[in-house]
Amino acid sequence: MNLDAFINHLVREGQVTVVNQIIPFTSQELQDTQTILAAYYQNDILEIPGTAPAFDADAALWAAGYIYRIVQLTMLREAEKQDIIDWLIPYPFPATAANIYSADLCLRYLPDLLSLSKGMAPDAPLVQHIREIAMQWPFSSTGMNLPATGDIAAIIASPPLLQTYADRIIATRDQNRCNVPAVAAIVTTSLGNYAGILWPDYKTN
Repeated sequence: MNLDAFINHLVREGQVTVVNQIIPFTSQELQDTQTILAAYYQNDILEIPGTAPAFDADAALWAAGYIYRIVQLTMLREAEKQDIIDWLIPYPFPATAANIYSADLCLRYLPDLLSLSKGMAPDAPLVQHIREIAMQWPFSSTGMNLPATGDIAAIIASPPLLQTYADRIIATRDQNRCNVPAVAAIVTTSLGNYAGILWPDYKTN
């Protein structure tokens, strides 16, 4: 399954396969994937409160390729540190609301990928890498019981992202993500009088 088919199946069915040989993506493959991601974005923004950040095609395409490569390396079960360096290239630009949200179209599957890698040793390079990238992209990794090491200023500055982030924190009861005052404040406000039902163990700072 090539990249565009992978993303299409991931979004529609949540089930994917990958080719067993790691080779560069073709230009046609990338173009077709970008078209799928743009359509996915248009559908996804219907669930975002307020006006969603703009679509950042480069960020969305980077994340799609990144997730695909993680699945490849997980299925091959032989990923070494050099494979990670060669194929899992970090996103090269500072965080913005647009690239956080666009990358999240695929990075929101990071928790599932960590579960997929559970057959590996906890200290396996790929497992450690998935954990590190999840911490660097906090908007996409609530509920993974990992601290947020990435800059969340762009999330806080965007009301739609901040509300969505709070909703995800509540849904996953990720108390550790409430150690930032602006985040804790909106989580508390969102819970309102229903904290005892939605999150009985929630602790205000």
